[in-house]
Amino acid sequence: MAIEIRSYPRVEVNWPVTLVIETGLVTGTIRNLSLAGTLIQCSTVPDLLYSFRLVFRPSERQQILATVERVWAGTQISDRSIFHIMGVRFTYIPEHDRNLMTEAISNVLWDRKIGRCLSP
Repeated sequence: MAIEIRSYPRVEVNWPVTLVIETGLVTGTIRNLSLAGTLIQCSTVPDLLYSFRLVFRPSERQQILATVERVWAGTQISDRSIFHIMGVRFTYIPEHDRNLMTEAISNVLWDRKIGRCLSP
């Protein structure tokens, strides 16, 4: 069993994300998130530089902007699809957006805790 060395808790989410790269925009999905970084899934292979920007939406009313650096990338194959995944580290998030992200992560953790308590 691998030892977890993350500094922040990671939450499973399903949030839309747009990668703003030199050649244009690539859409994808954030699959898990912490205050330090995120796992992104895309259906196309983005032509990425080492550092790029993300725009993601934890809710209909909120939008979070971040600058990230790619830590790793790979391919995930399921029965029906091939997905391109990558882990990125946040290098800059404006304070207001970091507060929104902290609140969104707290809400996910709280909802899951309440859900477990209410489950039969």
